[in-house]
Amino acid sequence: MRQSKPMTPGVNKRLLFDEASVEAKEGFTTVMNPALRTEAPVLTPEEPWERHGCCAPTVMLDSGVYKMWYCAYGEDDVARSCYAVSTDGIHWQRPNLGLIDYAGSRDNNIVISFHGGVFQHHGSIFKDPADKPERRFKCIYGGGLYAYESIYGGGARFRYDAVLPATWHYSGIAGAYSPDGIHWTPYEELIMPWYTDTVNVAFWDDRIQKYVAYVRWNEYLRVEAGALKGSFDYRAIARSESQDFENFPLPEKILEPDFNHPEDADMWGGGLYDTAAVKYPFAADAYLIFTAAYHHTNDTLDVELATSSDGVHFTRWREPFVRLGPAGDFDSMMIYMGVGMLPIGDEIWLYYGGFDQPHDQVTEGKYRPAIGRVRVRLDGFVSQDAGGQGGWLTTRPFVLEGDHLEVNLDGSSRGWLKVEILDETMQPLQGFTEQEADRLVGNDVRSVATWGGKRDLSAIRGKPVRLRFVGSSVKLYAFQLAS
Repeated sequence: MRQSKPMTPGVNKRLLFDEASVEAKEGFTTVMNPALRTEAPVLTPEEPWERHGCCAPTVMLDSGVYKMWYCAYGEDDVARSCYAVSTDGIHWQRPNLGLIDYAGSRDNNIVISFHGGVFQHHGSIFKDPADKPERRFKCIYGGGLYAYESIYGGGARFRYDAVLPATWHYSGIAGAYSPDGIHWTPYEELIMPWYTDTVNVAFWDDRIQKYVAYVRWNEYLRVEAGALKGSFDYRAIARSESQDFENFPLPEKILEPDFNHPEDADMWGGGLYDTAAVKYPFAADAYLIFTAAYHHTNDTLDVELATSSDGVHFTRWREPFVRLGPAGDFDSMMIYMGVGMLPIGDEIWLYYGGFDQPHDQVTEGKYRPAIGRVRVRLDGFVSQDAGGQGGWLTTRPFVLEGDHLEVNLDGSSRGWLKVEILDETMQPLQGFTEQEADRLVGNDVRSVATWGGKRDLSAIRGKPVRLRFVGSSVKLYAFQLAS
């Protein structure tokens, strides 16, 4: 048994997506649970400024309103950030904002135009609880241009070029702020001395009290003295953190394909694209990445899930978290997960850009993406599963706070789960033993653990304990000490 390190769930929820909360287990297996695709898109190109597609959504629940910012490509193929609102997460309205001119009219829902100037590449948005109200919303996007000499002729960027270009351009990473998510002011300088041609993500991480950004990393492409050098062979994911949103240091690579792994063998020239990274808002110490995995052999992308307890060290699941749609559907060739998630009842809804054309071998002018939706059970990204033979799982020690224990489980009709509470020496506490524990059955995101019909934990509040889950034919997602 490995050395224990205490965890501190307090009254917070713990997701059991890895071994960070687990001391030991037998008969339980860690399983990734794919999202449920909902078939029909929720937002399709309808307006002239969207004629060539809608993609890259950012969503959030703000002041009781579901809000979405998304990238739209007009008839002129210029990227613009647009704004939509919804009362149910399915039907989205485009408010007439009157801010940005398109074809001689401001009767539209455009909030940012990325045509030249300081705005050049669509980004993602977050609400910042650490800054002034006039800077409450932040945007990270591509702005300004880097150019580099194509000194590395073997790079993936040039694999289809008959003649190697002398230079290539990438946007730098820029930022903007807004009091309301509608009226935007760009920062005067780039916020990170790095390159981008993807949708980067930033947010305020309350756990470390810093801003963090997840950005593109192109292997063999680097920044030196404010200039780009080299080319690249595959894409990976990098991370930077800062006390100041305006000044991020150079990022460090945190996640890349494993070319010794069979599922990653066709990622040369491809790799891991957009991250859609998020600190899960409903649990402690839980970070999720929904990376668009580019499989170069088939020239397509689906979405893979990566999980972490610290936002730096991630476990990537190679099975698709969101699979491509059926042949001919709007999302049958490429899926890029959007940023953010909406809590809808006991589910999490996520949004993505779906394409019916491949990445490189697209027919000229045929890109016309739409925005789709997937559903996930609350906390249901990964579970600890026991089969019919049964099993047990013991957590690492923590100080018990809260009045009762809630468990997110799915036992369907046959399965069951019991919870035993142990002291630091692994001895069962009287009144909370396996024999005294009542069976939890069925499918419930907040099943309350009881012992002889009693749920009150006040007698052991403040004591260091472990939880020992025992069950059969059950999926265990999370637990929470609640008041």
